[in-house]
Amino acid sequence: MTIKLADAHAHLDEPELAGEKEEVLSRARAAGVALIINVGIGLKNSRQVLATADRYPQVFATVGVHPHGVGSLQAGSIDALAPLAAHPKVVAIGEIGLDFYRRRSPEKVQEFWFREFLEWTCSLGKPVVVHTREATDTTLKVMQEFRGRLPGGVMHCFGGSLKDAHAFLDLGLYLSFSGVLTYPAAAPLRQVARQLPLDRLLVETDCPYLAPQSWRGKRNEPAYVVATAEKLAELHGLTLAELAARTWENTVSLFGLQGKLPQAQP
Repeated sequence: MTIKLADAHAHLDEPELAGEKEEVLSRARAAGVALIINVGIGLKNSRQVLATADRYPQVFATVGVHPHGVGSLQAGSIDALAPLAAHPKVVAIGEIGLDFYRRRSPEKVQEFWFREFLEWTCSLGKPVVVHTREATDTTLKVMQEFRGRLPGGVMHCFGGSLKDAHAFLDLGLYLSFSGVLTYPAAAPLRQVARQLPLDRLLVETDCPYLAPQSWRGKRNEPAYVVATAEKLAELHGLTLAELAARTWENTVSLFGLQGKLPQAQP
């Protein structure tokens, strides 16, 4: 069966993957993964992420600073990202957001920079890639301040309740599911996923993290997004090819990739 999948959130430039990109991307192509969104998590990393996207036709980039790293930002830090954001292969701002689980940056500092990045993303007209962990209520509160201005976006690695899902959908966002959807303990998340509209769903790896159950405990990579897509297809009563087509269309639409993808697909 021929499928064409999009991995909506990957970190190809993390040390676990950076040294063997050719092999990783070859395995992705063999698995039918023809589009990868390579996500920036810091000032230096965003430059690396863009360089990778510039090298490989099937890879596109986002630029941003993960909430873990915003404690080191200063006035003018966003300006340093502006030249990167203008590159034609940069399709979104992120990942940005709030992480009150590890609290590697103070909560108020995270909130300040989350608002700063959202304001910037609105001025650019680019969609946003949002991280939230143990911070859903505050994430929603901040994002609702930008209602009607946000140019779209995605809640990456969505793991919330049905109420949370509808609140984010109401803001015009997409919801992206990772390998967590395949974990035995994720039955509540699967119940949520089966009730959500197909035209707002994406699949991702968040590699090298969160490998699906079959590879749990091992390094994740884009080829493994197939397992998450299979589970989401099962939940919606679709074939893998049907689910792949729907999430492909959603990814292309969200990131404005119509007409920008290489013609030859695996």
